[in-house]
Amino acid sequence: MHDTPLYNSRIFDSYLKLLRQKYPHIDTVALLAHAGMKPHEVADPGHWFTQRQVDRFHDRLVQLTGGRGIAREAGRYAASPEALGPLRSFMLGMVGPEYILHFISKVAPRFTRSSRCAHRRTGSREIEVNVTFNEGVRENPNQCENRMGFFEAAFLLFGHDFPEIEHTECVFDGGEVCRYLIRWRPSLTARLLLARRITFVVLLVLCVSTFFLGHFLLEPVLICSLVFYLLLALLGNRVERKDLLASLTSMRNSSEKLLAQVQENCDSALTINEIGKVISTRTELEDILASVNQVLHKRLGYGRGIMMLSDPEKNALLLRGCFGLSPDDEEKISRIELPLDYSAAPGVMVSCFRAQKPMLVDNIDDVRDQAIPENFSLFVALGVHSFICVPIVCEGEALGVLAVDDANRDGGLLQSDLNLIQGIAPVIGVAIRNAMRLANERKLSDQLRKASEQLERRVSERTAELSQAYAELEFLYDSVSHDLRTPLRVIYGYGELLLDGYGERLDATAREYLSNIIGGGERMEATLDRMLDISEARIAPIKEIGVDLSAMAQRIVGELRVTDVKRTVRVEIEEGVQVNGDEKLLASVMENLLGNAWKYSAGKPETIISFGRRDGICYVKDNGVGFDMSQANKLFLPFQRLHHGSDFAGHGLGLSMVRRMIERMGGTVWGEGKPGEGATFFFTVPPGDAS
Repeated sequence: MHDTPLYNSRIFDSYLKLLRQKYPHIDTVALLAHAGMKPHEVADPGHWFTQRQVDRFHDRLVQLTGGRGIAREAGRYAASPEALGPLRSFMLGMVGPEYILHFISKVAPRFTRSSRCAHRRTGSREIEVNVTFNEGVRENPNQCENRMGFFEAAFLLFGHDFPEIEHTECVFDGGEVCRYLIRWRPSLTARLLLARRITFVVLLVLCVSTFFLGHFLLEPVLICSLVFYLLLALLGNRVERKDLLASLTSMRNSSEKLLAQVQENCDSALTINEIGKVISTRTELEDILASVNQVLHKRLGYGRGIMMLSDPEKNALLLRGCFGLSPDDEEKISRIELPLDYSAAPGVMVSCFRAQKPMLVDNIDDVRDQAIPENFSLFVALGVHSFICVPIVCEGEALGVLAVDDANRDGGLLQSDLNLIQGIAPVIGVAIRNAMRLANERKLSDQLRKASEQLERRVSERTAELSQAYAELEFLYDSVSHDLRTPLRVIYGYGELLLDGYGERLDATAREYLSNIIGGGERMEATLDRMLDISEARIAPIKEIGVDLSAMAQRIVGELRVTDVKRTVRVEIEEGVQVNGDEKLLASVMENLLGNAWKYSAGKPETIISFGRRDGICYVKDNGVGFDMSQANKLFLPFQRLHHGSDFAGHGLGLSMVRRMIERMGGTVWGEGKPGEGATFFFTVPPGDAS
């Protein structure tokens, strides 16, 4: 549990107060840094420190003070007014020190989570205190000394001598608990009461003896005893009345201070609540700052205040809000820019901003050397004597500073004023950060909107350009498909005439050349026919009807068998495959897919072609040469072929036409294959009523 928070910061605040008073040469900031503590953490009553930090703090403190008695001395210092404050008056309002030990056992959990404290009376002036440590906790021996010093302080509060404290059992000596036996001598009031009681008994005995014996010597003794008893009674009553008056006075002072603190906390809470209500209805930074200034002026009662925020680049602090200033004074301060770089004297506000540490300046002359001369002269001219400057921080980032003063106040500003402003500054920081974020979101949203509009405009322009280019390409596509037919037919037509009329006069080489010309022309005409088919598939209207793909497949395969009657073929066609679509387009799809299956399986001893539907997806499967799936992205591109043209005839347009026609009917098409093991092409179209 070395890294578990166990000890409240108020314990170490007492240490620091003692060091400042009796050991001013010790650098408390360096001491805290060695222990991994920070000054603002010690000042925060809600902060807790770990055992590791406590051990390092005590070890270093012993080195700096040169003795191990510092822990016990710090415990005794807890009885001083500087350490206890209003709590001392509250303790003095109790009956005696034994009741303070009871109070300590009750409030101990608010100061430490490492142990539990219990006590029991073992005699008239003897109390046993047991400290039991929680599981996993291992304290430092110095903490035992500090604890005994605090017990002694409980008796010093009432003017007692140091009590006798016997540490009968200690965990550092193998004990299960730390046990303390505390004995003390009676106070003056208790001694007077005891003497009065003894005198009363003696007086009673003398009265009885005089009554029964009647000896003349007993009467003077009786009179002297009576006088002595009366003197003791008067003295005892006076001491008791003095103690009671002191106790009542302490309780009254404590109550008044606590009530003042409660009122201060209430005012602070109301101010924070009102600021929260105001800023919750504002979204613009300027509106938030103006509203916050109004609330500060109304609730806090300070004469003047300014709010300086850093610019976006964090180069300087600029005035962003103020209250209690005349228009001329506000205009003068608005011209002030406090640079945040290290090129000039930082000044109080810049130091406050950089260190994120509040500052209370009792006398403005004390900071003359830190300030820029022109700015210092301006604030002196405004009548500033003392002021408070607190950082406006949100999520660990300094946003600016808030400074207030009150020229009409008789005395200077107090620590309570600093505490109040310091409690309000974080709320202002949250409001400013939210406003900045909202402004950034609005700016980003506006930029995104403009970028979106620009993108939409560019997309529209590009779409129009593409549409025009596409239309021109379509026109060129159709023109080429039609206009090339006539010269093409002239070329291979005259070639046929030349071969028929003059073939016998030509040698074999010339006849071969003519045959190649005629064959190339015929293939070119077939390619143009395919291009026209693609154009027709793109623009022809769709006529959806119920189509029996099974019957269509039987017809197409029958026609393919006629082209090669000697081939061994096994055909598997699923019956009853019905779809809704354009019959002409579907016929072209089936002719292309079954034709490819027939063509690419020609080299197999037995051609196997299958057609069917599985899970609503139609397929055509063959056992042909297949293809590499890494090339699948080229399957449906125009004029792209995955096999050499000398092995398989074709134009590279068939699958491109298939995809266009399937997509026109609202479906999709894709292929799967493996080299040497065949291919399967899948396509989807809406199912027919008979499916």
